[in-house]
Amino acid sequence: MVQGQEQFRQKTSQKISQKLTMQDRRHVELNGVTEVISFDNREILLESVEGMMRFAGEEMKVKRLALDRGEVELEGKIQEISYHRSGKDKTAGIFSRLFG
Repeated sequence: MVQGQEQFRQKTSQKISQKLTMQDRRHVELNGVTEVISFDNREILLESVEGMMRFAGEEMKVKRLALDRGEVELEGKIQEISYHRSGKDKTAGIFSRLFG
């Protein structure tokens, strides 16, 4: 892991708010990003301080990435934005359902 990423992850142990700005469904600026999981021209998956995020559409691309600051800019024809539980939350959810 890159040193800047580790410093950002340490900062995320303190509560960092997340901000998402979208312009004309073509440009997104997002902070609070901890990891880029995968991306191609139809889908971008990110891990953020609020859980995993999925951006889907056409001609999707990561325009700028600064994980040391937790920032990312995306471009494309954005058709869907969704949040999903992070891997850690899913594990907790299974045990909660079994024993809760």
